[in-house]
Amino acid sequence: MSFYKTPLKYGATEIDEFIPKTLSDVTVLQIEEYKPDFTDFEKKLEEVLANPIGSKPLDELVGEIYSEGKIVMFIVDDNTRPNIHTRVLLPVLTSRLFSLGVRKEDIRIIIASGSHKKPTPEAIESRILGPLYKEWKDNVLIHDCDSGNQDLGKTKKGAPILIDKQVLEASLLIPLSDSEYHYFAGQAGTVKLFCPGVAGRETIRVNHPRMFDVERGFVHGCRLGNTQGNPVIQEMIEIATNVKQKLPMFCVDTIVHHGEIVYVQAGDLIECHKAASDPLHKLRVVEVDEPGDIVFVSVGELGLNLYQAGKGVHAAWNAVRHDMKGWIVLLAPCQEGIGSAGYEESMHAVKDMMVKDALRFVIENYGTEKTFKIGNQKPPDLFRILLDVAEHNIKVVTQHDPKELGDIYRMDAMNPETPADAQRVLREIIERFVKENPDIPNPKVYVLDDPGLLIEVKNR
Repeated sequence: MSFYKTPLKYGATEIDEFIPKTLSDVTVLQIEEYKPDFTDFEKKLEEVLANPIGSKPLDELVGEIYSEGKIVMFIVDDNTRPNIHTRVLLPVLTSRLFSLGVRKEDIRIIIASGSHKKPTPEAIESRILGPLYKEWKDNVLIHDCDSGNQDLGKTKKGAPILIDKQVLEASLLIPLSDSEYHYFAGQAGTVKLFCPGVAGRETIRVNHPRMFDVERGFVHGCRLGNTQGNPVIQEMIEIATNVKQKLPMFCVDTIVHHGEIVYVQAGDLIECHKAASDPLHKLRVVEVDEPGDIVFVSVGELGLNLYQAGKGVHAAWNAVRHDMKGWIVLLAPCQEGIGSAGYEESMHAVKDMMVKDALRFVIENYGTEKTFKIGNQKPPDLFRILLDVAEHNIKVVTQHDPKELGDIYRMDAMNPETPADAQRVLREIIERFVKENPDIPNPKVYVLDDPGLLIEVKNR
C-alpha cells in the first residue's frame, strides 16, 4: 500500500506516510507562500528603529532619557514561548545601547512569567536566552506575581492594576515581542507582556475570567485571532496603556513563521499591537470550503504536556466537523504529564458529570474572579470542544497514561512503543476511522502541522 507525504512531528521525531492513497480527499492545511518585505533582517531592524510608529527613534529616546545609573529594561517572554525573537534581538539591541553610551550594569532583562512557575536557570539558558545567558545572567530578573508589585489603581471594569515594581523603577522599557494568535485573548505579544507578563496575580485572576460563558464555554469575542469585542484583550490593552503613560517605552515586535522572523516593527506598544493584525491574518488564516471528517494535528516539540498540547486540539476543532462525528488526532508525547495543577484539579472534580453540566460547574467553581488560577481556563475550552466533537473522538498519540486521559480528560490515548512507532499508530487510527464510519466512505482528511493557524470553514 502506498501513502501520502504528510510529515508531522511527534515531539522531535518526524512521522510520515500514514494516510493511505486509497483515500482521495486529503489536504495539508498551510498558508499561501508569504514573502517578508525584507531580505536583510538587521537592515530592516535598523529601519524600524530609526522610523518607528508612534514614537521617537530609539537612539533619540535613549539620548534624552539615559544617564549613568538609570535602568534600561528589556521585557522578554518566559520559557513557555519559543523566544526565537529574543535570542535574535537581544544581542543586536544591547550592542546598540552600548554604542549609545549605556553601561552594561544599567541594563536589566526581566522575564515576564505572569503567574507561571518561575523558570530555573537551566530553563532560562535553554528556552529563553540561549548562549546569551552566560553573558547576561547577572542582569536577569524574574517577575513574581505574588510579591513586589505596585498598585496603579483599577481598570474601567474594576481589575486591580498591579505591576512589578522593578519594571516601574526603570527609566526606559524595551518590550521584545513575538506577536501570535491566542485562543482566548485573540492576539498574543505586545500588551500581553504587561498583563499577564509582569502583572500581579490578582490582576490576572480578575482579568482572565472575563473569557467565560456558562453555556458556550467562552464569550463569543474571546476566540483565536479576534480582538474586537474581546473583553480580555481590551482590558490588557488598558493595563498596558496605564503603564505606558507612567514611563517611556519602546516596543520591538516580531512575527516568527516556521522558526524565522518574517516581520518586525518598532515604536509605540499599542501601535505595534495594531500593526501586527494584518500580517498575522496573512500568516495564520487558512480558508477551506468544508470541515474535515478527521483532522491530524501536531504541536511538535511544544507537546511536553497536555496543557500546552491543548493548543493543537483547539486548532483542529476549528477545522473539523461539529456534529459529533468528526475525529481529532493529536500528536503530543506529553512526557511531562498534564502540566497544570489547576487543569488537573478541575477536571478530576467533574469526571463523572455530563459535558454540559461539567462546563457550567468548572466555570462557576473554578472560573470566578476569586477562584481562577492559570490552568482553570483549559476545562471550559475542552468542554466547549466536546460539545461539537464527541467524548473520545479526540485521539492522542502520546506517552501519557491512556486510562487517565480516557477517564478524566475524555480522550482516547494510543501509546507508541518508540517515537518512530507513531507511524504504525497513526495508520491504525485512520483505518479505524474508515471502518467505524461506513457512512463516510471517502472522508475529508486534513493535516495540520502548525497549531497556530486559524482554519476558517466557509460552509460548516
